[in-house]
Amino acid sequence: MKLTRREQVCARDLGNTTRASAAGMNDENLMSAQRRLRLSLLDTPGAIHWRPARDLAAHLLLHLDAPNDCLSIAADWLREAFDADRVDCGFGRPDDAWFRPQAEALRRDRDVPSVIGIEMNVADWGLQALWYARGVTVLRDFELERLLSQRNRAELLRMGTRVKMAAPIMDHTGPLALMCVDWLDLCEPARDERRARFEEVAAVVLGPVMSTSLRIEGTTRRGTRPTQDEEVPMLLETLTPAERTVARLAVNGLSYKEIARQLDRSFSTVDHQLRSARSKLGVSSTARLVNLVSGQRQH
Repeated sequence: MKLTRREQVCARDLGNTTRASAAGMNDENLMSAQRRLRLSLLDTPGAIHWRPARDLAAHLLLHLDAPNDCLSIAADWLREAFDADRVDCGFGRPDDAWFRPQAEALRRDRDVPSVIGIEMNVADWGLQALWYARGVTVLRDFELERLLSQRNRAELLRMGTRVKMAAPIMDHTGPLALMCVDWLDLCEPARDERRARFEEVAAVVLGPVMSTSLRIEGTTRRGTRPTQDEEVPMLLETLTPAERTVARLAVNGLSYKEIARQLDRSFSTVDHQLRSARSKLGVSSTARLVNLVSGQRQH
């Protein structure tokens, strides 16, 4: 049955009122959660011992309604704080089939391969050990390491990993994310303060922050579910400027080599950026990425 013009206007106004009410409730939930975490993490003496970790917590509270932003901020911060070559992280559970890193930070003064787009078999008993570890696991030399299966170890060696620290991010129900800190050269993070500091960051800061952030995002999504036309632009906003640039050139029909030549970047850099863009947009090929972005440009 077709609605009259007046009925359409009333339905639209009701929808706007409902969304405004939901947004108000979400804002109130966000501020309440920020106050609770500020009290427990920043205002309670001795809650966080390492001063830089307090600064990280304060920064994350400003992005509490955006779990993916919190992941990216934490990855950037950890890479710099621990002088690592790569930090990657992703939400997931130990009963998932695959683990896919969703955010990473790379050292800029050397060629560090990206792990965005790779998939790790969670059934690997070594990966299970990382998910269920009590604290931080240190893998000291991947050329000798036997904790992971041959396939997963070979994949990480191909990415240049020699030393890894990994920690699950936990809430009261169990693991909800995995955070990894990698070095491409041999080092001994277990013999200095990096391991102990990583344990504090993972357990005291990231655990409660990420748990709360996911809960808030779930409330927000239920209250203001995006339409299909709104969802793709929201996903495109998650791309970095470099990823948007290479995606735009791919849409224009340029090959990987042509994109690399035009931007004066290496072929591998362009490949990594396009793989990262595909992962964030949830598409499995560059052709599908092109179709997705092209459809938006036609609106």
